[in-house]
Amino acid sequence: MAYSSGFTAVTGATYTAAQYNTNTRDNFTAIWVYTTAGDIAYATGATTLARLAAPGGGGYYLGHTGSAPQWVANYRYKEYLLNTDVALNAGEDALRFRIPAGLNGWNVASIAASRKSGTGIPSFGLRNVTDGVEVLTTNVTIDSGETDSSTAATPAVIDAAHDDVATGDQFAIDVDVAGTSTLYALVEIGFLKP
Repeated sequence: MAYSSGFTAVTGATYTAAQYNTNTRDNFTAIWVYTTAGDIAYATGATTLARLAAPGGGGYYLGHTGSAPQWVANYRYKEYLLNTDVALNAGEDALRFRIPAGLNGWNVASIAASRKSGTGIPSFGLRNVTDGVEVLTTNVTIDSGETDSSTAATPAVIDAAHDDVATGDQFAIDVDVAGTSTLYALVEIGFLKP
């Protein structure tokens, strides 16, 4: 419903029920689009408002589509290069890293891998060494002849029971399968604030 600014009061005018309904009741309805705490109103036209619902949790920032606002997940990405021009080797602790204070209380929300070249299907695990748990129930893989995990036949699966991180946690990237002549293997981990 659009806001109506058609009524102009003059001395001696009678304000009818229809005018009240249009200019008072309906206008309040047009400008009061909220239904839940945290909602935001935004213009969809010169006289029309719409409601952007609260995202229902923390970890989001306000972005824009070009025509309307939107909530965008607040991801932080970390990339780890496991090798360069020497073929990748299988084994645990291919790389270790520490969780900084800025990610305390966040969750591992995504994982991806890429390589410059190689064949076979390399497979990478992610382990929270501090807690002694595997973070993935299905490893991230790169299909043979491919260079990125985004096209893998079997996508990685994060274990929601073990995805949380805390300041100082030690994490390890394990190379469970190295593939053949895998060069410049890179693992990208996305963290999301819940």
